[in-house]
This record gives sequence, structure tokens and C-alpha cells, in this order.
Amino acid sequence: MSEPDIGKAAQRAVEELQRRIRSGLLGEGQQLPPERVLSSELGVARNTLRKALAHLESSGEVTRRIGSGTFVKANGAIANSTLPSKMRHASPAELMEVRLIIEPQAAAMAASRASAEDLKAIDSALTSSLIAKSLAEFEHWDAQLHLLVFKATRNSVLIDYCQAINAIRNEPEWYALKKRTVNPDTRRIYDRQHSAIVSALRERDPDRARRCMAEHLGMVRDNLMGAI
Repeated sequence: MSEPDIGKAAQRAVEELQRRIRSGLLGEGQQLPPERVLSSELGVARNTLRKALAHLESSGEVTRRIGSGTFVKANGAIANSTLPSKMRHASPAELMEVRLIIEPQAAAMAASRASAEDLKAIDSALTSSLIAKSLAEFEHWDAQLHLLVFKATRNSVLIDYCQAINAIRNEPEWYALKKRTVNPDTRRIYDRQHSAIVSALRERDPDRARRCMAEHLGMVRDNLMGAI
């Protein structure tokens, strides 16, 4: 049975999204940008984008969750691997404990290893997070910012760790928890903390990057724990 004709513009959007998924630019479990952002990036109307996303969903390449967004679907090997499985069932306290151990050091590594291209991508993600209007949009760029910091470490194990963390953050119960903790006041603080982290990276200051990341994650932990 032949595939339905979704139109040339939607087909081009499908092919570009498939390219991003298969090249690893969009990792397994990663959330796609919000429709407003993605339609602008791809140069298509929103109704065309929705046709493309529906096509990718029917082919099993993405999954869409009402109220949360669209996510790259993890394959069986990733979804059933030991670490992501354990992380998925870990408590918020356990996950934040691990994040506070690993991510400040990763930020320090990134400050020493980031290329000019890495810093440009990190700057762009920061800008997008600062102007994000909805929680879903902010969450997407927040996760992207942290992932780009990890990518700047040039350490594949750390990058896999961050992608696993981002996949957990996309789970409905985690999104609901974040929704209870992010308000205009915390957004302003998170924006300021993200800006401080990126500033330390730009200035190639590993110690300050480590401190800034630890301060940020410490506040995220305290807010999450207060909402449980």
C-alpha cells in the first residue's frame, strides 16, 4: 500500500527532520522545538508542519504527547538499556543528587574544551530560553542548553548521560512537577543563572562554570523537593 501524499512542503519537512534524527542532531528521547519555532526553522506553515509530524508519528519516528510536545522515539535498545531504565524509576531526589555530582564538573570541562562553534550554539540556546513564552518552550531550550554544554565536553559518555536525563525530563510526571515549580519569579532566577553559566563558558573559566552550574542545580533541586 502506497504512502498518502502529504504534499511537497510537508515531505521536505519530513526529510529534514529525518536527517536531524538520523544524524544525531535530534537524539533519542529528545523533545522537538515547539511548533512555532520549528515551523519557522523549516520555513513551512504550521498546518504543513503538523502533516509532517503526523507522518513521522505514523512511521514510528516520533511520539506526540498532548500538553507536552513531540519527542524523538527511542529505539528498543535505548529504551530498555539498564541506565535509562534505572534513571526513569529513580526519585527526583536521586536524580538531582547525581546531576549535582556530574554536571558542575561537566560545565568546567566545557569551559576548557568548547570550540567557537560550540559557544555560538550555546549562546543561541540561551537566547531562545530567555525569550521563551511558554513553559514547554522554556523546557525545550533549557534542556537544549544543558545538552550543548555536555556536547562541548567532547566526552561521548557524558553526552549519553545528558540525553538520558533529558529523556527523563520529558516524562509526563516530571513535566507536571516542573510545571508546579516554574513561575515568573523562578524563571527570572533560572534565566540569570543560565546567563552566568554561559558567561563563565565564554570566559573559559572552569572554576566559575562549576560554581555557577552547582548553584543553578542546587536551586532546581530545592524547588523540586519543595513541590513534592
